[in-house]
Amino acid sequence: PHPSECSGGDLDGAGYFVSWDSELVPPLQSEPMDYTPAPIEQLDHDVTIEEVEEYFVKFMLNDSLGIIADSHTAFADSKPGKAMSPECLELARLFSIAVDFPKTGVPAVIPPNLYAKECPDFMEKPDKSSYPSNNVIGKLFREVKELAYASSSIRKFTLEMARQSYDPEMEVDGFEEYVDDAFYHKGNYDYKLGNMMEYYGINTEAEILSGCIMKMSKSFTKKRDSDSITRAVKSLRKEARNWFNDKGSGSDSEAVDEYAKASAWYHVTYHPSYWGCYNEGLNRDHYLSFPWCVYDKLIQIKKKKRGRITDNMSTLEDHLTRGLYLINPTQIFS
Repeated sequence: PHPSECSGGDLDGAGYFVSWDSELVPPLQSEPMDYTPAPIEQLDHDVTIEEVEEYFVKFMLNDSLGIIADSHTAFADSKPGKAMSPECLELARLFSIAVDFPKTGVPAVIPPNLYAKECPDFMEKPDKSSYPSNNVIGKLFREVKELAYASSSIRKFTLEMARQSYDPEMEVDGFEEYVDDAFYHKGNYDYKLGNMMEYYGINTEAEILSGCIMKMSKSFTKKRDSDSITRAVKSLRKEARNWFNDKGSGSDSEAVDEYAKASAWYHVTYHPSYWGCYNEGLNRDHYLSFPWCVYDKLIQIKKKKRGRITDNMSTLEDHLTRGLYLINPTQIFS
């Protein structure tokens, strides 16, 4: 651990640790940088709302902390002098100015030569040229990345998986009558879900449904946007539930067989003949969550086939809900 990175030293409750291991003491003590901030602009009148608006716009346009930090990391990895290279020292000075900008109004102006043209692989910057870092952090990154991929439980639903996992017990007499309607709604659901994932930069269906998001677009953050993502998912699943409850679709008869209809939703999702039939030309995975918008009907179908009809579904429902990484259905459809 790096105490100087774990705590700002302002005693506001941040954690730190103390070690007496002499091997952790840096062999060289560098001269500290002069952190004296620029003088604050003094006004001879009360601040007006127009000045607040102008200041806010100026702050948004000059918020360069992220750019400076990324450039510093890239130069520290690529330059022989590492963090003591001239580029990094100048970026450190600019970083101090940028941190004080909200108080001083003095922006940090980054010269063109201090913008990193390429980044080490461990920074994971898809919008820039990348190279494999030969430093310790780069080697650790690649080793961990390989281990994470090998141990990941998230796998694409392939055609072979569809052949192996389709459950004939989920077929209910008369489900064929609702297949065309189910196929239509499945196409709409997958298209909207895929658009949502692309908008937030989320890679897998499991992540967006569970809320356990590993990586997303740099325009969003998990801390700030998790609630809006959850609401968007709830809204889509509620919309799908409304499609299902629409008595005017799926059959010419007024008496709709809900279990046959739910069976059709399962069929057009899991049957191998429907694999790859959605989101054509969009290079998207085959999504599985569509029929589980009516999870209660699917559970009843399975119970009837197994001869275990009971009014108390809570245990099995909870098990399936957790296993499929679904949001609490009572929250979604309430």
